[in-house]
Amino acid sequence: MKKIPYGIANFEKIKENKQFYYVDKTNYIKEIEDLGSQYHFFLRPRRFGKSLFLSMLEHYYDLNRKNQFDELFGDTYIGQNPTPLKNSFPILKLNFSGVPTDRDLISVQSSFNLKIKGNIHSFYVFYPSLTGGESQFEKDFSNIKDATDILNEFIRLMFEKNIRYYLLIDEYDNFANNVLIHHGKDNYQALTHSGGFLRSFFAAIKNATETRTVERMFAIGVSPLVLSDVTSGMNIGDNISFDLPFHAMAGFSQNEVESMLDYYIEQKAVHKEDRQTIIDIFNQNYNHYSFSHLTEKTLYNSDMVLYFFNKYFKSNQIPDYFLDENVRIDYGKLRFLILESGKLNGNFNILSEIIENGETPCELVHSFALNEIIQKDKFKSFLYYLGLLTIKEHIYGSKFILSIPNEVIKTMHYDTIRASLSEGIKLNINVDFLKNEFDNLAFHGRWKSIFDHILEKLYEIASIRDFIQKEHGIKLFMLAYLNVSPLYFVESEPEMNKGYADIFLRKNTFTTDKTQHEYIVELKYLTQEDLKRENSIDMHRKEAIGQLEKYAVSKTITCTLHKIILICSAQEVLLLEEV
Repeated sequence: MKKIPYGIANFEKIKENKQFYYVDKTNYIKEIEDLGSQYHFFLRPRRFGKSLFLSMLEHYYDLNRKNQFDELFGDTYIGQNPTPLKNSFPILKLNFSGVPTDRDLISVQSSFNLKIKGNIHSFYVFYPSLTGGESQFEKDFSNIKDATDILNEFIRLMFEKNIRYYLLIDEYDNFANNVLIHHGKDNYQALTHSGGFLRSFFAAIKNATETRTVERMFAIGVSPLVLSDVTSGMNIGDNISFDLPFHAMAGFSQNEVESMLDYYIEQKAVHKEDRQTIIDIFNQNYNHYSFSHLTEKTLYNSDMVLYFFNKYFKSNQIPDYFLDENVRIDYGKLRFLILESGKLNGNFNILSEIIENGETPCELVHSFALNEIIQKDKFKSFLYYLGLLTIKEHIYGSKFILSIPNEVIKTMHYDTIRASLSEGIKLNINVDFLKNEFDNLAFHGRWKSIFDHILEKLYEIASIRDFIQKEHGIKLFMLAYLNVSPLYFVESEPEMNKGYADIFLRKNTFTTDKTQHEYIVELKYLTQEDLKRENSIDMHRKEAIGQLEKYAVSKTITCTLHKIILICSAQEVLLLEEV
């Protein structure tokens, strides 16, 4: 039985001895070659199979691997339909990940210099007949330390020797993004703008494409942010990320997922009776990514699918946890966008709106610099590149409806909200207490202690007053902290019997079938003007009861239902009761 290649991004390791299951993406080689352009950028969220695809290109085009071609590609599409360019280039591979950025900036630049010098050294060692080998490398570069100077000298020498190579860049934006996380906006700007060493380095790459020492180039990353900053726009290559022919070049299609599942059922590694349940789990938790409005076919995050199979094989049953921690977006990558000087900014409100509604209108932007992300649509576009939003509907032109793709990503949104609240308003809420109390909520119908704890923390923080001046803020807070347990899907505004409930705690049958209680929460917010009216609380209570009774006959309810009324003002909880 073929093993699951979870966490493996080396094409040769997966293909040698045919020991790993491989989802064949080699047909895209011809698609790329058929383009008029020769310098390409391809952007997808983290853990989407980009590095493996880049490794596949490396092994296909490397002139040193001619003798391995049949072993590596014989059973693939491109192995049976090779192009004239196979095994025809020396490969210069630059890997921008793995450069430590948590030290001082001088050390960071030194590490970057060493990384690039190491990549050039590898080129000399791998192609000694072209370069003269390691001894020639020492002669050419022993006295050069700066990465840009090293690259410029390499380009000059290759031009003189008439050596044309294929340039591959792995995670082109990883290094700069990590500088942003660890050293802030100002140091990132210094790195990527006029005089910055990363900007100079990309200028050298552009020069290499113009002199044709770089015959072809393929670079992968997450977002266009760094490229926009270091080149003042996408003028260094062709961004094919949104072109329909390359929509499924990374990630898994429905057919690819089901073929893998059926293979492991046939191998008796997956129980046949689990098939539909697994498809449902995949669909709800890993699916619904779309990077083109020209197709209705959506994609699965490949890492998460492989993670699931890996966990299943270890226990011979469906795992009870579906989120791969390696996929979880580092909170730091969003913190600089949501917090300024330790305070929540306007982007936090946008993120809050997205979580509450599950979707948002957006003019999708494909090129933007860091200082532009404060603009609403560019912040939403950045979330799209991170995989936290995806295309749901095309309106016209560049106007789209973007939505949260699946439950795993929704969970990460809530994590970000909680982390932002914790840092931005110094909130001290006992999440472990909430997780423990969810057992009482789910199995015994005892809900009040959780609600009391969340609301007590909400109102005790003086700095949150602006945040709860309207129903929206209170509801977001409730959603964020009711989402800490895998026992429930926490739904905002779900349709229930031709109405829309404020909050519905729907039991997660994928986690356990032992949950016996579900909850609908109807939230009413009273302004100061409302409170001046006689019997205002009672009027809103009666309205809430009517709405809850209507929602209670919805077919989506599967067990004992609790109907909760929460009436609040900016100052206090006015009513919390079960109908």
